[in-house]
Amino acid sequence: MSLYESWMEKAFSKEGRSVDAIWDSYLPKEQHMYEYIIGEKVTSLEGTVAELATRFHMTAEEIVAFVDGINEALPEKYDMESLAEDTKLSLQIDFEKLYKKMVEYKAEHLYSLAQWEGIFDGEARKKMMLEQKNSRTVIKGEKIGRNDPCPCGSGKKYKKCCGANL
Repeated sequence: MSLYESWMEKAFSKEGRSVDAIWDSYLPKEQHMYEYIIGEKVTSLEGTVAELATRFHMTAEEIVAFVDGINEALPEKYDMESLAEDTKLSLQIDFEKLYKKMVEYKAEHLYSLAQWEGIFDGEARKKMMLEQKNSRTVIKGEKIGRNDPCPCGSGKKYKKCCGANL
């Protein structure tokens, strides 16, 4: 069983619900890692899974869970199933992408960390938050009524022209 599979088995019940005791233990450790990365402006975090686990006082499974959480913000994503204790990791941090992913995942406890003030001012964070939220908004065009003139310019009603085949 891979570290990732082991983590998922512990963190989620067979019905797919979170196991609160596991998350209550993991989330403060995850937040501590982000406080370090953001506070120290770390743009690259390197080491094996086991080395990072020792460095951050976490289990190898928890480091894999951390990588799973940050994976979408990395330039090169990791195959979570292939991570082992001796896997060499090189996490290249893009702070703007990371912040937007935190907003997308609704991880308020992470995107509201005080350490972000050292990276982006309040106005920049607000702008990125709005950009991220608006990137998920679908804006539909004006609906064409069946008796309206066809937008193709034929002069016919939409229902007798381009709308006839719908």
